[in-house]
Amino acid sequence: MASSIWTTEEFTCPGCGMDYAATREQHPHKHSGNFECRVCQTEVHAWSGAHDYFGWKVIKRTSPVFGRKSA
Repeated sequence: MASSIWTTEEFTCPGCGMDYAATREQHPHKHSGNFECRVCQTEVHAWSGAHDYFGWKVIKRTSPVFGRKSA
C-alpha cells in the first residue's frame, strides 16, 4: 500500500528539450522504471527505490515577452 506523500517534479528531455512533469509517490516497497520522451524516444528519467512516478505530462511553457510597456 502506498503512502499519501506525493510531489510533482519537472524534467527536461536531454535529446530534444521537451519539458515534462510527473507525480512522485512514496511506496513502502521498491519500484523501478523509466520514462521516454514522446517526441524523440530519449530516456528522460529512470528510477529505482521506494518511490514511483506516474501522470507524465508535457509542460506548456510560455515565452517571456520583451520590449516596452505600452502606455
